[in-house]
Amino acid sequence: MSNNSLLPYVLQDKHNLALENCMKEAFKVDLKKLLLCPVENVDETLLPILAKEGHIMGYEGWNLAKTNEQKQNLIKNSVQLHAKKGSMPTLKEALQTLNIEAEIKEWDEYNGRIGHFRIEFLNIYDRGLDDNFEAEIKEMIKNYKPLSRILDVINYFLCSKAKIYVGTRIKTLETAAIKTKEVQI
Repeated sequence: MSNNSLLPYVLQDKHNLALENCMKEAFKVDLKKLLLCPVENVDETLLPILAKEGHIMGYEGWNLAKTNEQKQNLIKNSVQLHAKKGSMPTLKEALQTLNIEAEIKEWDEYNGRIGHFRIEFLNIYDRGLDDNFEAEIKEMIKNYKPLSRILDVINYFLCSKAKIYVGTRIKTLETAAIKTKEVQI
């Protein structure tokens, strides 16, 4: 019936050809425009579904994302992270997406063994440092690093922003005075 049909000749009746034409028209539409949605406006209960769709669940970042903003940033950047996955800049970008400030040093920057690298965490901002964090960060590093690179060591140089109260106590025979002052570090 039709010379430009992809269907076998046996299936080329008017119904199948009409279906084939509909499919050709549908695939002309840029599907990326339909799939992208503003993540900021999505209900937080739907974020795990978008994360699974973006293939960032588990140790590819989702386990380390603590706030909704970090989760949204991870979903927004999932395409770029996967496109460049397996490079050191992508590893650093993935950590920055999770609000973790880190410096990655290649083997030639610290006289290490060829193909090795180290990571120095300068600030992990709103997280605590425990065994779970270290295990999760190692798994994430394993997911984003180049296969040819070997992690030597993780160094932590932590800073934190917190209100600290400094007080003094003076005891004399007559009076006791206690003064507090808020200090910003």
